[in-house]
Amino acid sequence: MKINSLFLMICFLLPQFLSAQTELEVHSEIDWFNGTFQLDITSPIEEESNQPTGRFKTEQYIIRQTPVITGGVLQDLRVDSTHTIADMITEDPVLLRELENLSQKMKKVFTTATGDRKFLTVRYILPIFPDLAELVITHSKPHPSPVSPIYTANEDFTGIIIYAAEALPYQGNSEQDVLLNPCLFPRLYDSSMNLIHSAKMTEPEALQKWGNAGYTYSHDLGSLSKRIGVYPLRTMARKVYGKNKTDLILPDETVKMLISSEHNREMLRQGRVIIMLPQEP
Repeated sequence: MKINSLFLMICFLLPQFLSAQTELEVHSEIDWFNGTFQLDITSPIEEESNQPTGRFKTEQYIIRQTPVITGGVLQDLRVDSTHTIADMITEDPVLLRELENLSQKMKKVFTTATGDRKFLTVRYILPIFPDLAELVITHSKPHPSPVSPIYTANEDFTGIIIYAAEALPYQGNSEQDVLLNPCLFPRLYDSSMNLIHSAKMTEPEALQKWGNAGYTYSHDLGSLSKRIGVYPLRTMARKVYGKNKTDLILPDETVKMLISSEHNREMLRQGRVIIMLPQEP
């Protein structure tokens, strides 16, 4: 399985699924900007004297295989800096069945045959929020956010945009610059490695709606105004952190402005955070 973490669209190219009937080709993508999971399943069209019958049988076969395929392709998805979906299945095997059941919620976008009528592709799409995210949310109330007793912010922000669109130093290895990997629930730290923002510090309702942080690759923030408002705090990430290279370390001055204001702490609890990734190719 190959994961391209350089771009907002992340591709999973899986080994072919084999069955007694036929061989399936599977391709899936996570669109972090729109928060969707896309799954394409392709199969040779079953040979029939009546071509529509062969196409129908092939489509039904793909549909029957979709739950198992869905549970398989999602396992490499990064949940946070230390866990993938596969890690969480190890801790809670019931999660695998819940992932397979997501196929019942997926929308079938289209069914199309190749020009030579030899192969059939079925495309599905699934919102990550709430359908996938709610399976891994474990708290009912947000954990307390840190509070600064010294510094008092004089500005209230409607959101925060964090620029991480280029390679950054990797915490723990000063000689290595890395690109940030998007994940379901990234974490934010200050320079002393105090945790400032995480999924567990976010309201569960906000997590289901759009996660504790979203992603963009565009400098045009107009489409994000519903999330970060008209007066977001803008800052540059200093470093990347975490085993999965999914977390960010922010400047201390930025952190002070965030945690010294109850308004700004509430803004974080509502997940009004956007992280800018490298431009799409």
